[in-house]
Amino acid sequence: MKKKKIAAVMLIFLIILNSIPVYATEDTSLEQTTPEAEQPVKPAVPKKSLVKTGFIPANLNAPPEIVAEAGIVIDMTTGYTLYEKNIQQQHYPASITKIMTAILSLENLNMEDVITFSHDAVYTIEPGSSSAYAEEGEQLTVEQCLYGLMLISGNDVANALGEAVAGSMDAFAQKMTDKAVELGCIGTQFKNAHGLHDEGHYTTAYDMAVIASYAYTNIEAFRTLCSTIRYDVPPTNLCNETRYWLNSNRMLREGEEYYYEACNGGKTGFTNEAGGTFVSYANLDGRQVLCVIMKSTNSAGAYSDTILLYDYIRQNVKPEDYAALDAKAAEDESIAASIANSDLETTASENTLEESKDSKKEEEKKEEKESKVFNVFVQIALGLVILFLLAYFYVNYKRIQAKKRRIARRRQWEREENERNIQRRQLDRELEERRKKYRNIDFSDKK
Repeated sequence: MKKKKIAAVMLIFLIILNSIPVYATEDTSLEQTTPEAEQPVKPAVPKKSLVKTGFIPANLNAPPEIVAEAGIVIDMTTGYTLYEKNIQQQHYPASITKIMTAILSLENLNMEDVITFSHDAVYTIEPGSSSAYAEEGEQLTVEQCLYGLMLISGNDVANALGEAVAGSMDAFAQKMTDKAVELGCIGTQFKNAHGLHDEGHYTTAYDMAVIASYAYTNIEAFRTLCSTIRYDVPPTNLCNETRYWLNSNRMLREGEEYYYEACNGGKTGFTNEAGGTFVSYANLDGRQVLCVIMKSTNSAGAYSDTILLYDYIRQNVKPEDYAALDAKAAEDESIAASIANSDLETTASENTLEESKDSKKEEEKKEEKESKVFNVFVQIALGLVILFLLAYFYVNYKRIQAKKRRIARRRQWEREENERNIQRRQLDRELEERRKKYRNIDFSDKK
């Protein structure tokens, strides 16, 4: 009987659904959003390209062989490359990721802000990886965290800065990727703030040069951070001792095997998957240059590759080469200005044409709005019907379950009653047998 009722209700529900008219509206969002495979997202290119290729001086056509799988050297005054090797090949960046972490931290936080280290910031990094060894609940200023980020490459510090900027580490990684696209990067995706291995965390030598050039050129505090050799952290709320942080960049530290006098900043990186990665800045004969090394054998290999390229640039680039680069950059800026003016004129004519279409669009929007209102009404009605049916089925289900429980209890009681009757009859038989057995026996005391 119950099954017939349920089937009848389902039939009524289907009839109601088929009888309600639904008016489709034009989905204008389809004009703007298509699958990524069909229409890839185009990066927002900055007004002035930070890295330019295709104009390497002729006397630099025979560069040395470096161990790293990818590398790039750029003249930071003009942005033109002086050396290229697989610059669009994607690799894992390791801790040079922290340059982007520093950019977003410097642009969104104040140096005197206080950061409290969360449980996740401290305990989600790989055991044995580089760390500032902060405790959960410990408080450091943003400035102290940034020195821990750039000097000792603290992964816990990177997490804490990411949480302070974006609220969570995942949200911060998305902001990192968005910032890279904004700068003009075309092969970069970030998944964390520190650079520990993740299959979806990668970049290219070209993109890393764009990021590193932006940081050094536009943020004075970054230049200070990446060039500082030692930083002392006074006692905190959970640490009674002063911490002494030494820059991991051995090209800055006089007396080290890889010390390079012209080097004036940088960031090191290494994981087993990424190999040795290195971003460095140097002043070569009065010209500021930037070098990016990716997928070298190890940290030592990254240093050796960088020094080899810097020596090669010093020995081969002549003053007239830099002059040619300056002239080319000036020409590029002139062309860009002409294009910008042409774009303004084109935009003005397009605006006039758009104004003529506004009235028609307004009418279409009005009709679309009315149609959407009706659709909302239909959806609400359908929702109420569905809620009613769900409630009906739920109540009937509860009733059926309650009836089943009552039947089960009654059967259990009957089984137990039968067992008790059987036990009583068995006891009665045993008593009767005892009476018969001892009926003629006198149990009184006899002297």
